[in-house]
Amino acid sequence: MENWEYDELFHTIKEFYEEFLEENRGYRYAAARLAYEFDNLGKVEDVIVDTAIGEIVMTHEKVFAGTVEGITMRLSSFPLEEAIGELSLGEVNDLSQRIDRVLKGLREVTVDYNPRAE
Repeated sequence: MENWEYDELFHTIKEFYEEFLEENRGYRYAAARLAYEFDNLGKVEDVIVDTAIGEIVMTHEKVFAGTVEGITMRLSSFPLEEAIGELSLGEVNDLSQRIDRVLKGLREVTVDYNPRAE
């Protein structure tokens, strides 16, 4: 990972989420803005971003169907072997556990089919 440390990226995403919430436009807006702001950082970075956003949206009352589908598709199709070399083995193991929790959690959320991020 060129521009980010593993823990730093998770921490930064959570900080930005809190800042976006302070704009008083709702949690769905804040999550959508995260996806926009942290898009296309790199293959491994994008998986970390999806994982971090997944951890956040799992706590929401409802999660937009497109968010659930997108994160689920990207995380379930990512071969963890690609992270070896960019992340330490401990970080790869941590990411693997986080991905598993997010995928399980997204199967259990209440899905919202209204695309408006209010």
